[in-house]
Amino acid sequence: MTNSILIIDDEAGDIHLLSEMLLSEGFQVFAALSGRQGFQRALQRHPSVILLDLHMPEMDGLATAQLIKADPRLAAIPLIFLTGSATLDHKLQAFGLGAVDYITKPFSAQEVIARVRVHTRQAGDRVPDGASTEPGTESTSLSQGLTAGQRLVRAVENLLRLQLDQPFNHAALARAVGTNERRLTQVFRRYTGLSPGEFLQRLRQHTACELLLHTDLAIASVAAQVGFTSAAAFTFSFRRYCGLTPSEYRATAGLGTHGGAETPDR
Repeated sequence: MTNSILIIDDEAGDIHLLSEMLLSEGFQVFAALSGRQGFQRALQRHPSVILLDLHMPEMDGLATAQLIKADPRLAAIPLIFLTGSATLDHKLQAFGLGAVDYITKPFSAQEVIARVRVHTRQAGDRVPDGASTEPGTESTSLSQGLTAGQRLVRAVENLLRLQLDQPFNHAALARAVGTNERRLTQVFRRYTGLSPGEFLQRLRQHTACELLLHTDLAIASVAAQVGFTSAAAFTFSFRRYCGLTPSEYRATAGLGTHGGAETPDR
């Protein structure tokens, strides 16, 4: 199966140069001239790798990366920044948003091709997100290869999915999986880079993205289902997480409002 590459860059010349390089190596290439258009193309084509410029008008590369990584359908796609900025701050922000690589301009064709090949190969080796995260769907063959820590993380994730609308209780969660709070936090830090509370917040936001994209629920109803007591609190948190309000997120995905069920963001 041909690997496909999405290039998001506002400079047509850079897109042309990269496209020629990648096409000559057998990749399928498609492009977008803005962050919002790139998000739409990613949803439509689900590329193997995304090459993303940093400096773009309206929505820069960092905001675009945040939007892509906030969407459960796109979060696992390797994201490579390819930009003229070599500042440490920009690199740290890029990696903090989930980028797998950072290439500075001017770049060599050999370097870009080599790094793209590495990440397309690694992406092909991954188990797709959500393949066995719902309670009762984990296959025996997968579970047999997990460490004790990974099994603990998966068990907690399954519990959290069932309790998204409930207040977070660290002690009760630890007891439910047969451990203590300290070990639970240590295991989560090791395998996810997050505390259990931080992991829950990310899970809530991912679930909110799915509900906003695939249901007609009003913003207040989505908020309640993922544990927020008000639409205003949910909107504030969601905007911090992906850079858009819930209504803007729906509009960016091309869905707009749904049959009058929408309530305005506050």
